[in-house]
Amino acid sequence: MKILITGGTGFIGSHLVKYLSKESHHIVLLTRSISRTSTLNNATMKYIHWDPQMIGEWTDELNDCDMVINLIGKNVFEERWNEKVKQEILNSRIIPTKLLVEAIGRAKHKPSLLISASAVGFYGDRNDEIITEVSSGGNDFLADVVKQWEGAAYEAEKFGVRVATPRIGLVLEKSGGMIGKMLLPFKLFVGGPIGSGKQFLPWVHMDDVVRGILYPIGNKNFRGIYNLVSPNPISMNDFSAIFGKIIHRPSWIPAPNFALQILYGEGAKVILSGQKAIPEKLLAAGYQFSYPELKTAMNNILKT
Repeated sequence: MKILITGGTGFIGSHLVKYLSKESHHIVLLTRSISRTSTLNNATMKYIHWDPQMIGEWTDELNDCDMVINLIGKNVFEERWNEKVKQEILNSRIIPTKLLVEAIGRAKHKPSLLISASAVGFYGDRNDEIITEVSSGGNDFLADVVKQWEGAAYEAEKFGVRVATPRIGLVLEKSGGMIGKMLLPFKLFVGGPIGSGKQFLPWVHMDDVVRGILYPIGNKNFRGIYNLVSPNPISMNDFSAIFGKIIHRPSWIPAPNFALQILYGEGAKVILSGQKAIPEKLLAAGYQFSYPELKTAMNNILKT
C-alpha cells in the first residue's frame, strides 16, 4: 500500500511512521527537507520536498497513492499566543489541508481515503459535561480553527474520497506532549495540578493515537468525525495524583494561573479548560483500547 503522509516527522507522525514501517508499505513523507529515500524495517520511505502553501511536483505522488494521512499543523503551545502566533496556528492547518485537497482533486487516480487530524479543542471548555461526537462546538479561537480545519478536509468528499477526522485529545508519551512538560517539575518536587484541578482531561496514550488514526483503513464503512481519546477521562487533580504516585513525588503544588498566562498568553485558557470527551463512535465500532485506564497508561510510559 502506498501511503502519503504530511507531518510525518512530528510528535505523533514519527510514532505513526514507525508503526507503519513494520509492514511492507511504500511510505511517502512530504517534508521541507531535501528529498531522500531510505528503508525503515519492512517499509520503503521516500521523502519528497514540498511547500505546504504551493502546488508543486509533489502532487505527482498522489496519482498512484492509496491513502493520505494529514497530520500537519503548528504546535499550539510552541510559543506564547499573540495575534501573529494565532494566525500561524490557523494557517499551518488550513492552507496545507486546502492545498492537499486541491491536489487530490487534480490527481488522475485519486486515493480512496483521507485521514486528516483534528482536535477535541473543537468543543471548547465544557466543565464536566459528557462530550460525544454529536456535541456542539465551542466558540473560542481554537474551536474555530478546528471547524475550519475539518471543513477544509471534507471538501475531498466532492472527489469521491472517504474522509475521516480523528479529534485527538491530550496525547501521553514520555518523549513530549503533556508528560514531557510535567516530568521535570514533578522530579524537582514542585509538581501539581494545573488550574482548578477540577477540569477533565481527554487524555489518550500514544499507542492508541496511532492505532486510532489508522482504524479507518481496515474498516471501510468508518468515516467522518470521531473522538480519539480514552474512554475514561479524568480530572486534573486525579491525573496529578496518579502521576506523582508513579514517580514517587508529591503532587500538591498547583501551577499558578498567572504563571501560565505569562508563558502562554491567551493560550493559557486552553490549558485551564477541560472536556469530558468520550470515544463513543470508536467504541460502537468495536475498537479496543490498549490503554483505557490512566494508571496502566502512565505505568507503561513512565516505567519504560
